[in-house]
Amino acid sequence: MNDPGSPSGLGAVTLAGTIFIFGSSGPFGLEAMVRDGGPGAAALMLVLTLLFWGLSHALVATELASAVPEEGGFVRWTGMAFGPFWEFQIAWWYWIKMLADTSIYPILFTQYLLYWVPGLGPWQERGIRVAIIWLFVGLNLRGIRFGGRLAVGFTVFLLSPFVVFLFLGLPHFSIAALHPLVAAGKGTVEGLGLALMLGMWCFSTLDAVSIVAGEVEDPSRTYGRAYALAVPCIFLTYFLPIVTAIGVDHDYASWTDHHFTTLSYRLGGEALGAWIGLAALLSNTSLFHGALMVNTRVPMVLATEKRFPAAFAMIGHRFGAPWFSLLFDGAVYTLIALFVDQFVSIVFWNQWLNIGIYTLFYLAFLRLRATRPDLPRRFRIPGGWPVALLISAGPFIICWLGVPLGAWRMAWLGALGLASGPAAFVVLRWIGFSGNPAR
Repeated sequence: MNDPGSPSGLGAVTLAGTIFIFGSSGPFGLEAMVRDGGPGAAALMLVLTLLFWGLSHALVATELASAVPEEGGFVRWTGMAFGPFWEFQIAWWYWIKMLADTSIYPILFTQYLLYWVPGLGPWQERGIRVAIIWLFVGLNLRGIRFGGRLAVGFTVFLLSPFVVFLFLGLPHFSIAALHPLVAAGKGTVEGLGLALMLGMWCFSTLDAVSIVAGEVEDPSRTYGRAYALAVPCIFLTYFLPIVTAIGVDHDYASWTDHHFTTLSYRLGGEALGAWIGLAALLSNTSLFHGALMVNTRVPMVLATEKRFPAAFAMIGHRFGAPWFSLLFDGAVYTLIALFVDQFVSIVFWNQWLNIGIYTLFYLAFLRLRATRPDLPRRFRIPGGWPVALLISAGPFIICWLGVPLGAWRMAWLGALGLASGPAAFVVLRWIGFSGNPAR
């Protein structure tokens, strides 16, 4: 594991690239937000979830990463604020959430591939998913510095064709294109709720790159610079292509899951269509790559504290990658890739886990503000307690009001997911993983 400040870790640009591919990798997959939520709801919720959800995550993560630049990020902060039980809960909830979330991307990859190769059979699709999983497990075994450079390459490639897409398509947009607010046949609450769930998904991992703080060069300074680069880029990569597409094609009800590719052919012919089609494929592989870079560090952190099997703390000597955690996650993703075909239910289930994750995340932020004013915060959110409370209020409202309204059909499964945290804690302690923090 790299020490904070080590030149072998992520710098500002490679960390920004990691934030981008982990949190966005382009607007692909948001066609459903317009089709099922409505054009006005999609544009509105992208703005609101940025302001009252994603931006809050980035600001709080920047402050606490500058104060406690340790591997584990928000897991460590929660432990400092509330002790080992709640530290385990946020780590467990985040880990199982991202095991499900990350499995989306090989599925989306084959759905986009069908546009290019429509004759693929079901088991051929599954075989391709498995190949993608193990390709990126292998790449991540080469360590986080290599992964960060690959992330920057993905970012440049994914953004480039949308510059052309926006140049050709944005003149077609008018405010009238955002009508109706919600999709035909949907109630206002239902349409806005669905768009809210997908908007939350768009920005719900901006804080998660704090997990790799121990592998970032000068993390107390680098996180602020990286977020300043990545967050505007992520928002514009969602918002501008969505409103451009709405302006170009008003028949939102007919949008398919690869509609950006279809529209790019209409606007720019074969060249742009092929470019964005390829970007759609690589978007899902880049998201998968970014998730592997970050998610595999969570069980590693728990294992170093002797509250998870020791194998998860095994680190490769050459590249510093958590090789057992990578292989374990690869096996789980393989099972999901073989037996799951839809991802929208996963998105909704994840938002129930977000209730627990972000309640703890913001309560830890507020508690550390109150109990540890001595922490050397190189970056501090300005405005004192009024701004700190305001920043926390948006996520609390979205979690405790928006999720029950937008994802009520998944409430029973979400409750099981949240209950699994205390159950896992008790079982692991009973087995013998009672904890002996190695800090």
